[in-house]
Amino acid sequence: MGYRILLVEDDAAIRESVAALLRLDGHHVETVDDGREALSLLAGRSYDVILSDFRMPSMDGDELYRRIEQRWPHVARRVVFVTADEATVFRAQCGGAPVPTLTKPYTVEGLQEVIARVIARDT
Repeated sequence: MGYRILLVEDDAAIRESVAALLRLDGHHVETVDDGREALSLLAGRSYDVILSDFRMPSMDGDELYRRIEQRWPHVARRVVFVTADEATVFRAQCGGAPVPTLTKPYTVEGLQEVIARVIARDT
């Protein structure tokens, strides 16, 4: 079963290759290159998973997450951060639970696993 996934990634090559992998798995994927565009889409659409790069110009993952948490708290649990920094542990404001993180470089299996975990959290 495919899920609706929003991919927020400022690096075009990574964005397109990850989107292609997700589509091969049967997911419906929409891509944007920054947090502001992500917020615009989230205002009008629903996603099962939001994969967001943590370090981006203009609006980083931290700010994007905080805005999602303020506007759509039920959606915040669907966010996964993607980062090259293994030390990144981001905690949600409500409850202090860590936001799932996928460390670059990652495998297709790792990507599939984190999506399955997020879906399981929401059911």
